[in-house]
Formats: sequence, C-alpha cells, structure tokens
Amino acid sequence: MKSTDTVRLSLEGVSKTFGTNTVLNGVGFAFEGGTITGLVGENGAGKSTLIRTLAGAIEPTAGEITIDGRPLPRSAKAVIDAGVSVIYQELTDIPDMSLLENVLLGNLTARGGVKRQAENRRRARAGLERVGLGQIDLGTAIRELTMAQRQLAEIARCLIRNARVLILDEPTSSLPEADVETLLHVVTDLRAQGIAILYVTHHLDELFRISDRLVVLRDGHKVAEGPTSDFDEKSLVRAMLAKDLEQAYPYRDRRLGKTVLRVENLTAAGSKGNSVTARAGEVVGLVGLAGAGRTELLRAIAGAHSVSSGSVSVDDKAVPTGSLGKALQAGIMYAPEDRKRDGLVLDGSIESNLVYGDYHGVSRWGLLNFRALARKARDVAQRYQVRMYSPSQAVGDLSGGNQQKIVVARLSEREPRVALFDDPTRGVDVGAKAGIYDRIFDLAERGTAVLVCSSDTDEVLAVADRVYVLVSGSVVAEITRDQFEREQILHLSAGGNATNGTFTS
Repeated sequence: MKSTDTVRLSLEGVSKTFGTNTVLNGVGFAFEGGTITGLVGENGAGKSTLIRTLAGAIEPTAGEITIDGRPLPRSAKAVIDAGVSVIYQELTDIPDMSLLENVLLGNLTARGGVKRQAENRRRARAGLERVGLGQIDLGTAIRELTMAQRQLAEIARCLIRNARVLILDEPTSSLPEADVETLLHVVTDLRAQGIAILYVTHHLDELFRISDRLVVLRDGHKVAEGPTSDFDEKSLVRAMLAKDLEQAYPYRDRRLGKTVLRVENLTAAGSKGNSVTARAGEVVGLVGLAGAGRTELLRAIAGAHSVSSGSVSVDDKAVPTGSLGKALQAGIMYAPEDRKRDGLVLDGSIESNLVYGDYHGVSRWGLLNFRALARKARDVAQRYQVRMYSPSQAVGDLSGGNQQKIVVARLSEREPRVALFDDPTRGVDVGAKAGIYDRIFDLAERGTAVLVCSSDTDEVLAVADRVYVLVSGSVVAEITRDQFEREQILHLSAGGNATNGTFTS
C-alpha cells in the first residue's frame, strides 16, 4: 500500500557546466514516494553528473532541486540527513569490517562515548530484515558475503538513516543473473513501503519490469519523459540514441583461420585442468554462473595468475605462464573485468591511458611527442565514440561506459594476436555495447583470436562462434554456434549433465 504522506523530489532547470563543457542543460522532472522512476541515457548523457548533484557531491550551475518543497541541501551529509541516499555502482563498503559495522557505518549509537551494543544490533537487524538479510550473522565480515548481499547491505545502511528517497546507480551491473531477481524484488518491496526510487540502469528489460515512469537524457538534455507503458524497447532506444538500433549485439560471419591459441590442462587458482583453443578470426565465449571460473581462466591465460600446471601456446610457440610481460610479448592482451581497479589509472589523462605500456608512434629517442599523443587520442576517441572535452582530461572524470571504451580501444589498437575480454560491456549503454562489439569483430576480422566472457549469458551467445561452459572452475562442455540452445546451456551452467556435447536432464 502506498503511503498517502509521500516524499517528492523535484528538479527544475538544473544545469551543470565544467569550464566550457555543459554536461546538464535545463533538466527538470519530479518523482515521489511509492514510485520507481527509471533514468536512462547513453554513456555521457549526463546521468552520473545528475546523480552527483542530487547526492550533494557537486553544486548545480543553475536551477533548483527541492524535497517536499524545500531546497535540497548542498552538502553530502546534509542531503543524507534530508532523507536522500545514493547506492553507487561501485560498492562503498569496507571489506574487512563486519556486516554490523558496515550497515551502521558512521551511524553507531553511543552514550558517553560508549557504544550501545544491544541498540546497535537491533537497528542493524531491523534494516537488514527490510532487504531480506535478517538471517545473516551480524559479525560476518562483509567480504564473505556475495556481491548481491553486499549491495543489499548498502541499501540497508541507507534505510537505517531513514532514507525516503533512494537513488540506485546501475545496481545490477556486477550481479549474476540469479541475484538480479533478488534485488529487483527488494526494490519493488521498498516502493510498496512508500520510498521514492530513482533507478538508473542500462538494462532496459529491468526498467520495463519494475519502473512506473521513465526519464531519458541525451547530451545533457531531458528528451523524453512519461509512464513506462508509453514506451517499448525500440522507442526507448530511439529516444536515447536519436536513431534506431538494429542489433544490440551485432554478429558478423568471418573466415576462420588456423588455431592461434592453445591452452592445455591449465590449472591455477579457480581454474582446474582446462583446455581451450581459439582460431584466427574466431570469437570464443566463456559462460557459467558466478564463481564458475571464467575470469580466473582468462587471467591465467593472460599471465596475471600463477599457474601450477598446464601450458599456453600462441601460433604453436610455448608462452611462459604466470608472467604478464611474457604473455604480452607473445601477443596476448587482456582487458580486465574491473576497469577502475585493474584497467585504468583514473587520475591519468585519457591520452596517457591509451598508450600506457606502448609508446610506439608517439615518442622518439625516449621522449614523448605530446602533439602526436593528443592527435592519437582524438582519433581513437572519434572512432570509438568516446565522449570527452579534451584528451588531457582525467579518465576518471569520464562516465563508466566511456572509461570502458578506453580499455577496449587501448587493447584493440595494439593489434594483439590473442585478445581476452572480461565482461567488456559492463555498465555500458545499449548503443555503446553495439559499438564495442563492432570493434571486437573488427579485431577478429584482422585475424585476432578472441576470448570473451560476460555475466550476461545472452550477450556471449549473441556474439560467439563457439562457447565453453564452466562449472566450479572446470570446462564441462564445448558447443558450436549452430548448436546454441539457451536453456540447455543454462542447464549445463547450473551443473546439469552433458555427454559428448549432447545435453541430458
């Protein structure tokens, strides 16, 4: 039952300019308690800036934001005290602290400087019960929980602070498919409790399932708004991109060459005696549930993990294992799953991030040619459709999707013999996904052997010529494109049986 005393958050003419770059331009809309408003737009449309503005992290250049008719405060703490909380795409918990300490972070009850243990436990338990985690021991280290449970614990932290408005930024981007259902169920329960929810995601199917209204941003402007029932996927994509999109995951037939990558009986942390191959021009997918060992296998091939047994070869030449440098010399390049931690230097410029480790063409006699560097960055940004205002801009200032394009571009521009892509479209809009896979197919057509994995099984099946199914660190099946059957592959991923490539129940 929706509350009759509902909170209302309103934006009128909100603009934000950084120097000469206008990121938000006169944006206005409202959302209220007991509703879920979906906010969508391609990467660089202004969503992240809008979220930071609502959170009190940055001040708008113009316009007004109100909560229940009163101006929203201009500092992060005051915004939280006013009842507005943001759950960011990247977790903000402290892994070594307990569930109790994380849920009550900065909000412990104390008297005379002494923590009130019973009261703190009661408050933490009450918040966790609202998100379905009431059964977990409060002393459990947060790092021992699943990614979905950690995400829900962050929501519980906001609820304990009496949040009346929740802003969820890509909450399912790093969750396995089964856990997405749990989170969506919690979000709809919170709507029923009268909370106003702004749900930001690139997963359009989620919006059609749970949202009441949709707001579309493009180039910093609000270009569409209305009840979710007024949209279908095609019209929503058209509003986001100002064009129709024929395929979210383009597939292109290619002529496959000889076997380039051969991995035999490779054993490393999280990967058990696995053998895989990839031919020149082939896109090979790795599928499996969370914890199946997809990332671990890619990292072992790339030399990022030590290997206890087995071998890797490229073009029939052995590659020393356990060394990123040796793998690079052999032509193996890896685009990691966590771009912020492993893929980019966030404080570094866009142009620097594009050439880290390979200064060919932008240096002479050991000295950088800054004009050549800036020229290359502009050229790459144009071809990969990276939204930026300067090549010298810090890459950390870009939206998540544009950061991902930099990771993909750096790998692709170096013409690897083997390219390993770990969840290459995580947190990327539907238009950018198509663009990234176009670039991956360009690589394959030039003879690169490609391995790709994703938390979205449908994505891998859409682009791959062949897939390996992993369960608990081991390859359990190899399936060619002409035999792809989604339900059977999911059955295998969940531990179902297969005999000689034939699925059995």
